[in-house]
Amino acid sequence: MLNIDTLPEKGIKREEAILALGANADNGEVLFQLANSEKGKCKTAAQKALAQLEYEPASILWKKLVKGKNMGESIFAKSCSDCVSEQIAPVVIQFLSDLLKKAENAPLDKNQVEHLRFCVSIMLGKSSDEMLNAYRFIAEHNNGFASLKQTAGNKYDNNNHWQLGGFLRVWNATPNEMEKVFPLVLTASIIKNQDVRLMGLADELFAKHGGAWLVPVFMKSILTENKDKAYEDFSHYLSESTTAPYILNALGMLDYNDYPKEYQYKRNKPVGYFALVFWGNLKYGAYDTQFVVTKPVDLDERWLYALAKNSGEEKPKVAWQCYNRRRGGVLYESYDEMLLGLLPEEVKNDDLKNILYSYFSERSKIVKVEDSISVYNDALQRLQD
Repeated sequence: MLNIDTLPEKGIKREEAILALGANADNGEVLFQLANSEKGKCKTAAQKALAQLEYEPASILWKKLVKGKNMGESIFAKSCSDCVSEQIAPVVIQFLSDLLKKAENAPLDKNQVEHLRFCVSIMLGKSSDEMLNAYRFIAEHNNGFASLKQTAGNKYDNNNHWQLGGFLRVWNATPNEMEKVFPLVLTASIIKNQDVRLMGLADELFAKHGGAWLVPVFMKSILTENKDKAYEDFSHYLSESTTAPYILNALGMLDYNDYPKEYQYKRNKPVGYFALVFWGNLKYGAYDTQFVVTKPVDLDERWLYALAKNSGEEKPKVAWQCYNRRRGGVLYESYDEMLLGLLPEEVKNDDLKNILYSYFSERSKIVKVEDSISVYNDALQRLQD
């Protein structure tokens, strides 16, 4: 066992050294000791590191933290430990059950919405039997979650604006959008932790309930299967108005990481497609638990052909998606924004390039946007010869 006396005495170096201990499963005992003896940031570091491990004696600590302030989000959000998951899942189920009962009589108040954000955040990547049961409970009651309302804090607030984390944010939520919330939590969890239990659960819930549970099933295919198979198995859903939004929301969680030709700085991330999740919560002056999860994926080029069709038709909203463009002017909830996010900086297939240019050119004439919105200018500039 590591000798605690060999750690740096204090400060950021001690904090970083303690965090690093979470990479070794043999450090459970020493981290448990530190979690009970350290103070301040070093104590938090010990708890975060310990939460990465399967260390059963810490169960009593996790049970206490999840019932405390912010549901222990800063400790639990990045953890995929079954030991953690088994302790927090019953609290998640109880909170969500109570929330649905309260929501039957009145809209959620500010504190309840904040608590819901913490609950959503700590579910990420957890795959214990108890957490799988939490998803099953949610799936059985998803109509209730889709119907949640919240009170407006003041006359300038939009009570249809739901922000349930860095990624789960939508401006004008309808029940059709809210039904996707927990399926997207499962999707993000599969991106974070490709555990066979989570992927099997996605298949189970889609087979039983259908609807938005298609999103994690499709993402599982993108992450784990040959790109040809993912396209052949799921592209037909695009032609059905009831299922297309689920495919689009999964594609909206992908981003093509690329660098403009004039980029002068070191490229520290590979070029290509990534499944991308922004997670955690921010309250200025109180807490900041935000982080990013990325996983490299491969995407069949045929998706771009399939998406760049019927430019004259009204496009469905893609409300839940990641916005990561380097240039300004995001067009929120936009199908076209989602499609632009899937494009390399330089499209080398001339046939596809011409099709995309024609599509965005026609869309730019149909969709009237403010000058500050740059989606069409960016697309056409990127695709021009």
